[in-house]
Amino acid sequence: MHARVSTYEGDAEELVRAFDSVAGPLDEIDGFRKAYFLVDRSGGRAISITLWDSEEALEASVQRANELREEASSSAGASIASVDHYEVALEID
Repeated sequence: MHARVSTYEGDAEELVRAFDSVAGPLDEIDGFRKAYFLVDRSGGRAISITLWDSEEALEASVQRANELREEASSSAGASIASVDHYEVALEID
């Protein structure tokens, strides 16, 4: 499993609303497994973590994920601070 971790700066409420609006299209991307959206309401920061079945699925999703991320952050009036890719080395339930 692989993950894309993106960080944002902006109004947390607007970011939650904007990212909720792109949840459907995100779920339709091949190899998508799950997403988490974390917010620091008082600090005006957020993190999205998307999980992918494989490195190939993660790489194949780059263009569409970039479009959805830009759409959501733009409509929220927020900025994208970083986008990084990781291998999930350990999962603990």
